[in-house]
Formats: sequence, structure tokens, C-alpha cells
Amino acid sequence: MGKIKFLLFLLLLGVFLYYWGKPQPLKSLGRDLSSLSNSSKKSTKENPEEVKPDKEESTFLEEKSKELTDGIKEEVSKKVEESVLDIIKNKLFSDKKGSTESSNDLDKYIPFSKHNNEIVRHKAFILNYREEYEQASWVLHKLSSEAVTGHEPRSNEFIEDPSVETGSAVTQDYSRSGFDRGHLCPAGDFKHDKELQDETFYMSNMSPQVPDFNRGIWNHLESKVRTWVSTKGEFIVLTGPILTTGLERIGRINKIAVPKAYYKIVYDPAEQKAVAFLVPNEGSSKSIKSFAVSIDKIEALTGIDFFEKLPDTLEQKIESKNNIQSWYE
Repeated sequence: MGKIKFLLFLLLLGVFLYYWGKPQPLKSLGRDLSSLSNSSKKSTKENPEEVKPDKEESTFLEEKSKELTDGIKEEVSKKVEESVLDIIKNKLFSDKKGSTESSNDLDKYIPFSKHNNEIVRHKAFILNYREEYEQASWVLHKLSSEAVTGHEPRSNEFIEDPSVETGSAVTQDYSRSGFDRGHLCPAGDFKHDKELQDETFYMSNMSPQVPDFNRGIWNHLESKVRTWVSTKGEFIVLTGPILTTGLERIGRINKIAVPKAYYKIVYDPAEQKAVAFLVPNEGSSKSIKSFAVSIDKIEALTGIDFFEKLPDTLEQKIESKNNIQSWYE
């Protein structure tokens, strides 16, 4: 009895798969059932005393059975193929975390580091989260000239980043600490797009900054970069803290390291030139120019290899020297 039930189940499954792939499955099933019914009635009328299926009907049933079996094989093969293709697509084109719609074209600028353990992607930026410091070691984004003319208001809604698997810092960690929740990727670089600007308020994009630094020299540097891009089209920008052992910590829930300095690297793909800045986490009245350094210096301090996917000659050209003067010409 169990075998009969199993065979019936296979038959029903086969019927379902066979008609599932047709444009109008219910109508197709109805037509075939009607055809079988009409054939049976016709046979009964012609031979009223003979109710057993004749050779012609038997042949018809065999053909239908073969057609059904072939259909099942075709549908199963099709579904398996689609599943395999979906898996390949997911592996090749989808990202493990966060959103990827706008960040995929930044991949060639992702820096190399042995500490790239948790790369998180958002539409606005890509970052590497260092759990032991409860902040990003670098944040990568594209700055467009559109940002200069944008007028989207700041949301100021700081929220935990759900894409950080280990859990990002939370806004309560900064309460009564004396430090600002300082943006690494600036909100001001996305004034043209509210969705992207809102993403910059993820706590994974924050670092403890001295108020005079955050609202002073750091803000001036961000504004200066936006002034430069207004006539250039777009820049690639990398920003991060200098993370070392023995740093001061803040936080009620998470213990966030307080960096002593921050870096910002700006690359102009069109002109193939770059400039880098290293700024202490303190207020300053010095000019922005005075904080310009070579990218090589920042690499030595952070252990991060920036622009490692660019051709070696170009990488050497833009990283070895302090090129600040060319940005003021």
C-alpha cells in the first residue's frame, strides 16, 4: 500500500511540474482532461458493450504518459539550471553585507590590509570595521561635483550599523564622553542625495573626535575638498583614523578607541593625481596646507596599502611625494 501511495505522489508531483511550466497551467490541464474525457465517451458510444480501453486509447495514454515524463524531466532540468545560475549570480555579483548598487565601481580602490576582516558595503561608501577599536580603519567613497550644489538637510539620526556582523558602536557610547561623533565619510559629500547622506550617520562611520577638531580644521578640510571637486567632476576619497595600541577608550556599552590623528586621501582619476593629509585630533588654527603629507607616510603609520590595484608606475607617482601645491594651481 505504501508503494502505491508513493507512486501516486510521484504522479501528482509530475503533473504539477509539467503544467507549472506552461503559460496557462489550469487551462492546459483542463484541455487535456477534456480531451481524455471526450476520447473515452467516443469509445463508449462506438462500442457500448466494450468498456475496456482499446489499442488506440492505450496508445494515446502511452503517448500522454511519455509526454508527461519528458515534461517532468525538462522542467526538473530547467529548475536545476536556474538554481545553479542563481547561485553563480549571487556569488559573483551580490555582496555579503549591506547594499551594493552604487559601491561596486569602487572595488578597484579598496585598499589592502591584513586587517581587512570585515568589509561593509553601503550605497554611499565602503568601509573596513575594526572590532577591537569599534570603528572603521578606512572608509572609501566617491565624491561628485553634484554634492556642491545639493541642498538636502542633515538628518542627524545616528544609528547602529546593522551590516556590521560583530555589532557597531552605538550612540550611547558617546554620551557624556566629551567627544563628538565625528564623520569619517562626510555627510556634506552627499547633499544631493538624502538616502546616501542618511547612510553616513551609521555609527560604523563615526569616530571620537575632539569638538574643536571636528567643527574646526577637519570641517575646513572637508569643505576644501568639495571646493576642489566642483570643477573636476569626481574624486575618490579615503578617510580613517590612525589606530594604535594604548589609545584612550570611551563607551558605556562598547569600548571605543580615541585616535590621536586622522588621515584623508583624495585621488583625482581624470588627472591621475592625489593629495593626502594627516591631522592631529585637536583644534588648530593652522592652514590646511600645513597638514599635507605623502601617501607613503600614511601607509607607514597605518600598515594599509592604498591604491594597490593601480598600475605600479601610477601608484608610485601619486604616493611617493607631497603634491599639495598642484592642488592650489
